[in-house]
Amino acid sequence: MIDRDHGEHSGLPITVLVAPNAGRLRILSPQAFQLGAEWLEKGQAVVRIERGPDADLICSPARGRLGGVLGRDGELVKQGQAVAWMEPA
Repeated sequence: MIDRDHGEHSGLPITVLVAPNAGRLRILSPQAFQLGAEWLEKGQAVVRIERGPDADLICSPARGRLGGVLGRDGELVKQGQAVAWMEPA
């Protein structure tokens, strides 16, 4: 099941996390590793999009392995831009 607020289904066995608004990408610290990969729990924040005094947390829609963050910390992102991808467990 895909949470449309935090990811888009591509037909591939991955989930792409997208920015709900334009802003500055902030990568959050990893919380758990398993066999050399970062593992996410459902609802865990992966990145933050800062918009002046406000910010949006982009959270994992499912438990799984973080594949990567698609940007650098501090980089400007557009609304709807892919910011990370993961493989649901």
